[in-house]
Amino acid sequence: MNKYELKYMLESQTSILDRLSDTTGKQSLHIQELWEQNKEQDTKIQKLTNKIYELHDIIKSQKQKDWEEFIHPERIDN
Repeated sequence: MNKYELKYMLESQTSILDRLSDTTGKQSLHIQELWEQNKEQDTKIQKLTNKIYELHDIIKSQKQKDWEEFIHPERIDN
């Protein structure tokens, strides 16, 4: 190989490395954005789960109240 071929190979490898570096940077940024979205969605899921438990407790207490009212109507003061 002469010096021109070596120079061409060096330039082409440098170009490949630059493109790979750009791609890696873009992918890192995209991954970071996905993690942020994941954290937001996890927070939303946790809030909704807590709301479900809260509603479950309300339904359970209402069922208990309805049952008590049915069994002992004289005890309930509406």
